[in-house]
Amino acid sequence: MSETKLSDQLGQFNAWKQARMRLLQQLQPWLKQHGLFTSEARNAIDRAMQSLKNDHVTVAVAGEFSRGKTELINALFFADHGRRLLPTDAGRTTMCPTEIICDTDEPPYLRLLPIETRRQDVSLNELRGQDHQWQTIELELGDPDALAERLMLLTESRQVRRREAAELGLFHEPDSNDSDLISIPRWRLARLNIRHPLLAQGLRILDTPGLNAIGSEPELTYEMLPAAHAVLFVLGADTGVTRSDLEIWRKFIQRPNQQQRPGVMVILNKTDTLWDELRSAGHIAESIIKQCQDVAKTLGVSPRQIFATSAQKALLARVKSDPALEHRSGIASVEKHLGDVMVNNRMRLIQDEYTHMVNEAIEALEIIIRGRLERNERQKQSLSDLAGKSDSAIESMLAATQSDYRQYQASIDAYKQGLAVFRKHGEALLSGLDVQTLEKTLREIHQTMTGAWTTYGLKDAMLKLFEDINARIEVAAKQTQAMRRLLRNMHRRFQSEHHFKLPPPPMFSIVKHQVELSLLDQEADIFRKSMRTTLMEQHFVTKRYFSTIVTRARHIISVAHDEANHWHDTAMMPLAMEVKEYRDTLAQQILDLRRAGDSRKTVQQRILMLQRGNNSLRGQLTSLHKVQQLLAAPGRATTDHISHPH
Repeated sequence: MSETKLSDQLGQFNAWKQARMRLLQQLQPWLKQHGLFTSEARNAIDRAMQSLKNDHVTVAVAGEFSRGKTELINALFFADHGRRLLPTDAGRTTMCPTEIICDTDEPPYLRLLPIETRRQDVSLNELRGQDHQWQTIELELGDPDALAERLMLLTESRQVRRREAAELGLFHEPDSNDSDLISIPRWRLARLNIRHPLLAQGLRILDTPGLNAIGSEPELTYEMLPAAHAVLFVLGADTGVTRSDLEIWRKFIQRPNQQQRPGVMVILNKTDTLWDELRSAGHIAESIIKQCQDVAKTLGVSPRQIFATSAQKALLARVKSDPALEHRSGIASVEKHLGDVMVNNRMRLIQDEYTHMVNEAIEALEIIIRGRLERNERQKQSLSDLAGKSDSAIESMLAATQSDYRQYQASIDAYKQGLAVFRKHGEALLSGLDVQTLEKTLREIHQTMTGAWTTYGLKDAMLKLFEDINARIEVAAKQTQAMRRLLRNMHRRFQSEHHFKLPPPPMFSIVKHQVELSLLDQEADIFRKSMRTTLMEQHFVTKRYFSTIVTRARHIISVAHDEANHWHDTAMMPLAMEVKEYRDTLAQQILDLRRAGDSRKTVQQRILMLQRGNNSLRGQLTSLHKVQQLLAAPGRATTDHISHPH
């Protein structure tokens, strides 16, 4: 069955993650044992482990009302219940975003967040942790009728006056009729916790309502949908691509002039409306293919991203165990590609971002090890040359080495001065990105926005917010440039004067955060100029703005601060390690020369010790190379272990 295919794919993905976690868990103590557990290695491994521990793979289903989104979810994931799990009866449609999860630590439940919470100046993310705000209904999975009745709550709406709808930000245009009553969803967000083998393996499903509901919940637009590993955009074969379908696509799924988003599948649903008994099967197939091509052209995607299906017939086929109807419904190709998209996108993210970080840290360690090997070889050669030297020659070599040690001390003094300047710039960098001082600015802007009685005053306050943030980023950029320049100069000095083998200095860049804020500023500008903002109640505009765009700006600054702080604390560590090791090497050479004057036997013992050290270092290089090979293996679980050279 296709479900087994999805289950197998998720199972293989989890095995792949577990194998890499075991590898990284072995790597940490091994690096500590050999003095290689640098800050870069620690940070890379920690981030990779965190990513691998995240067991969730999210599928978002988006589209306009009445396109069959919920029926598609029923067919894909819940046909084993022998009936519709989620309500899709005529006149009944999911009115609020619904997250479907499997939390085995709690009994099955349906949690509903009342729509009235939109009046609060609290984000959806914060509300998730406030249990008292939610209505919780326990579910009895063994009673299908009672379960179906409870889930009908997802379709509930209520009639309110236009004024109340406007206060909640759910009334944006003059209604065409004369009625003062408006129908709005009863719930703002729902969380369905249910036992299911696919959900238990980490799958999460996000079922979204239509255009107005998506647009009125900015967190859904800007955070939940973009975070999904796969997006199923559902169209109706009976309607084609309507204006509202195209608006959802361009606003929330794939914006014009932006890079093609991976993991997006377009589902042309309700193809059974084209099944005409008076037409041949070939003629019907041609008609469906033609419609898929038209959809691909309209949306600007590859025809390979379009999947024609009938979710209703697929569900019926699975409930009735009708393989022929299931094949005709087209659900199998949807399910197979969905599994590939979910697993491959998540795997690629781990492989490209976090495994890449570990590889970079390992490459830096290899440079450090090769530097140690070269120093050991030079020491060994120098000691071997002592065999035919007279005592006076050894004394002369000792004096020269002691002179080198004193000269090196001058380089250490310069290093300390450079470190002090680096840290001074770092303090200015972190001050510019300080979230606490930003909070003070946010409070001031919030007061200005709340006190502004005109649209112009409101939008002017929004502009001032981004002016402040951009000024902070500009300060951070200047400090970062100065620190990067200083770091490079210090590395070059030790490489040229003392032949250090150093990995490229770790660099922090503010550019990606500048880009994020620039895009956010563009979104804010659209928000400021939109007709929807003009029509909303002023206090609601303030809350919506601060709960979405400002929250994201705060998050970007906070992430930039954390990254800058880590760089400030650790960027000098590779150089500091080499500075200390080189000083220790010179001190050991002085000690070796002094001992050589007393006993040639001591020299031979020292040479043997250096040889054993070199063998160990070469073994470390071999082990690190093996780790890189194992990490690079795509989608293959492994039980190999890191060797422990003696």
